[in-house]
Amino acid sequence: MNVEQAPLPPLTAKQEGWIPASAYCPVSLGTRLIGDRWSLLIVREMLVGASRFNAIHRGLPGLSRSLLSSRLKYMERIGVVDRLASEGHANRTAYRLTDSGLALRPVLVALGAWTLDWQLPPSADGELSTAALLWHMHQGLDRSMLPKTELTIAFRFPRSKPSGGWIRVGEFESGACIGSAEHDVDLTVVVEPKILNELWWGKRACAAAIAAGDVGFEGPAALASAYPTWFRPPARAA
Repeated sequence: MNVEQAPLPPLTAKQEGWIPASAYCPVSLGTRLIGDRWSLLIVREMLVGASRFNAIHRGLPGLSRSLLSSRLKYMERIGVVDRLASEGHANRTAYRLTDSGLALRPVLVALGAWTLDWQLPPSADGELSTAALLWHMHQGLDRSMLPKTELTIAFRFPRSKPSGGWIRVGEFESGACIGSAEHDVDLTVVVEPKILNELWWGKRACAAAIAAGDVGFEGPAALASAYPTWFRPPARAA
């Protein structure tokens, strides 16, 4: 004889993990609007102060200029970004986040916190390039901890390509890139990109990596000993 099973009780709002059905449609719509590979990263660059096309592009080395132009036009169309003429330069364009764009800040902070809380590494497909890593580290510099207002840090990657890169901090300009530094170098850090990546994302402690011989320095001992204190963790840098 077949015995009919009793129906399962309906979920209630108090049950752990419960999500109201009404939330699924907005999540789906929001993902379709701005959940592509680059839009939130463009918002992130603008939140940390990039307002010109070239400045945004420097922070996202894997993004082509044509695709960046396309995404900015799309984000302007949906009301996340405004385009305006630069002050004093009528033929030069600047971008700023609208109120709805600025409202994405807690979304990015929550996403970054989730990544750090669960110790999720960057994708293994090379998406996080060395150039992008150096740029993020440049954005994470704690200027209050630097020994002077102008500082150039070179990175030498003995067994990797690219073979090096740099971070430059100046009173009126700053930046980061791969290749040889264009200014006099104050300190050279000898490390492989994989180790540098692990240090930036908090997978390893800098002191432990130095003790293990995975990080070395060329330059004044005082700067070498202070180097680990110059960077804020990624979540705070964001």
